[in-house]
Amino acid sequence: MIRARAALFMLTLAGPTASAPPAPPPLPALPFDTYPSPMREEVERAYREATSRPTDGEAVGALARLLHAWEQWEAAHSAYGRAQALAPRVFDWPYLDGVVLQRLARHAEAIARLEAALATLPDYLPARIRLAEARFEAGKLEESRTLYDQLIKERAAEPAAHFGLGRIDAALGQHDAAVAHFQQAIALFPEWGAAYYALALSLRARGRGEEAQRALLGHARHGAAWPGVPDRVLDGVTTLRDDASAKLRRGRKRADAGDLVGAIAEYEAALRLDPSRALAHGNLVELYGRTKDWARAEAHYRAAIALGTDLAEAHYDYGVLLGLQERWDLAAEAYERAIAIDPRHAEALNNLGQIHERRRELDQALDLYRRAVASQPTFRLGRFNAGRMLVALGRPAEAISEFERLVTPRDAEAPRYLFALAVAHVRAGHRDEGLKWAAEAKLLATEYGQHDLAAAIERELSSLK
Repeated sequence: MIRARAALFMLTLAGPTASAPPAPPPLPALPFDTYPSPMREEVERAYREATSRPTDGEAVGALARLLHAWEQWEAAHSAYGRAQALAPRVFDWPYLDGVVLQRLARHAEAIARLEAALATLPDYLPARIRLAEARFEAGKLEESRTLYDQLIKERAAEPAAHFGLGRIDAALGQHDAAVAHFQQAIALFPEWGAAYYALALSLRARGRGEEAQRALLGHARHGAAWPGVPDRVLDGVTTLRDDASAKLRRGRKRADAGDLVGAIAEYEAALRLDPSRALAHGNLVELYGRTKDWARAEAHYRAAIALGTDLAEAHYDYGVLLGLQERWDLAAEAYERAIAIDPRHAEALNNLGQIHERRRELDQALDLYRRAVASQPTFRLGRFNAGRMLVALGRPAEAISEFERLVTPRDAEAPRYLFALAVAHVRAGHRDEGLKWAAEAKLLATEYGQHDLAAAIERELSSLK
C-alpha cells in the first residue's frame, strides 16, 4: 500500500505526460501532367528534392517558392505550411504564405501569417504594408488605419499609406477625405492606375462627375502600374521564372530601380521568347533612348507600330526619343500623332507645349499645358508649366492660383513649386507673401539636398530684402 501511494505521489509530481507535437502537414499532391514545359520539369525536380529530404524546411520551402512563382496558389500554401512547421523561426515561410493567402482572398488567415512573420522581423516594410492591406480586406478598418498612420511616416511606404487611408475613408463614406488621400497617392506615384480608379469612385460619390471621368481616363492609361517597395524575400520568388511574362515584370522592376542595362536585357529576352509583346517594344524605345542608342530605339518603335497596339503610347515614346536628340520638329509631329489617337494624353500634351514654348509660342504652349491639366488634374508638371506660362505672359494672379494647388505634398518636387509661387506673388506685388514662400522653398530645397536651387532662392531673397 505504501509503495502504491509513493508511486501515485511521484506520478502527481511528474504531472501529465507531454503530448507529441503535431506532425507537419504533408506535401501537396501535384498534377504534373497538367503543367506546361519547362514548368513541369522544374517543379518535378523540386518535388523530388523535397520528398528526399522530408524534414528539411529549406527543401520544402524551395518547392513552395517555385509553386508560388508559377501561381499554383493552393499547392504553394500547402507547401509553405509544411515549411513553417519544419522551420518555425524562419521569416520567409509565414510571410510568403501570407502573400499567397492574400491572392486567395483568405484575408483572416493572411493576417495570422503576416503577424507571425512580423513577430520574427518587426521592421520588414513590405510585410507591414501587406498586413495593413489584409486587415482592410478583412473589414478591420480601424486596425488597418492604425498601421497606415504609422506607415505614412516611412517615405518608401507613403504612396501605399495614402492609398490605404483613402480606401478606409471611402469605405466609411468620408469621400472628401478619401479624395485628398487618393490625390496625394497619385502625386507621389503618377502612374498608379488603381488609385485613379478609386479616386474616380469617390469623386462620383461626391457628385463630381466630370472630374471622375478624367480620373477614369487616368486609370485606363496606366492600368496595373503599382508603386513597389524593395522586397528581397518576394524577389526570391519572382526571379524563379524565365517565361516572357516574368521577364516583362522583371524588366519593369529593374527600370523603376534605375537599372537600365538590366531592364533592357529582360525586355529583349522576353521578345526573343514572344516577339508580339508590344509593351516590351514600347519600353525599349524609352530605355534605348535613355542610353542614347538611337538606332535600336528606332527599330523597336517601328516594331511597336507594326503590331498596331498601344499606338498612342508608341508615338509618345518616339516623341520623347526625338526630343532627347533635339529633333524638335519631328518630336512635335510624333506628339501630335499620339494626341490624335488619344486627345487626353496628358504627357504628350505637356511635351508638345514645351516645344511650342521653345519656339516662343507662349499662348499655344499655355493652351496645351491647360489641356494636359484638364485631362489629368493631378499632373503636377503640367500645372507647373501652365503657371510658368501665365507668369511669362504677365498674368501672375492667375499663376498664383495654379501654383497654390502644388504646395502639397512636400516631396522632392515641391521646392521648385514653392519658389515659383514666391515669384508669382512678387510679380503680383505681394512682396511679403513672396518672401514667406521663398524662405519655405529654400528650407525644403536644403532638406532634400538641392543645394543649387537653395542657392538660387537665397540670391532671389537677397535681392528682395
